Amino acid sequence: MENKNGSPRKAWDLMIGIALVIFGGLRLYNRLQSEAEWGFRSIITILFMGYGGYMIYRHFQTPPKD
Repeated sequence: MENKNGSPRKAWDLMIGIALVIFGGLRLYNRLQSEAEWGFRSIITILFMGYGGYMIYRHFQTPPKD
């Protein structure tokens, strides 16, 4: 069975990366509105957002397989 639309893993990596960045940003915004402090959870959220950004970057930098 051949997949002509590209790798399904590559598509899932892009969707997961976008979700990590969007939901992480919303969570960080809400946390800083309520607590106004940079704690351990805020730093972990930023790390997850960074990983999501890396997944998005990697999606666009890898050439498609023929």
